[in-house]
Amino acid sequence: MEASKQGERRLMVMSHWGLFASFGLAFALSGFAEANLWLGLTGFALFGVGFAVHVLVNMLHDTGFTQGEVALGFVVYILGLLAFGGSWLALPHLQSANVAIGLIGFGGLFVGFIAYMAYHHGVRGSIEMFDRVRLNDPVIAREAIEAASQARKLRRASAK
Repeated sequence: MEASKQGERRLMVMSHWGLFASFGLAFALSGFAEANLWLGLTGFALFGVGFAVHVLVNMLHDTGFTQGEVALGFVVYILGLLAFGGSWLALPHLQSANVAIGLIGFGGLFVGFIAYMAYHHGVRGSIEMFDRVRLNDPVIAREAIEAASQARKLRRASAK
């Protein structure tokens, strides 16, 4: 991808995440602070919208997620999940609305991720991406990479 297109994509990604992540975090934290289910779930819904917009930006620029974006997404999700789980264990009298916000919110984001993987890579392709036992065999790994590349080309050709 040429430098100007890459810069344009980066600007789009950063600007939409600046909007959806900041408001999503504000709503989610307010929901947890006030034990308000709808306020907290609105924050998680904004995180989901941010992810969907990021997917649209990737489709618009005919790219995928960069390794840095994937790593950042996993780290932020895991840290949030650990913070929620830790507070649930450390605070025995955590209100049921706060538990519901965390379970529904993180569960919804996980379901959204699985739906994206199934749509973008197909169910079999998604499972094969995580099948490390088979990917340790160089012949099978090469075949899996070639099959994924061909499937991606077919999807892009059919989308145009």
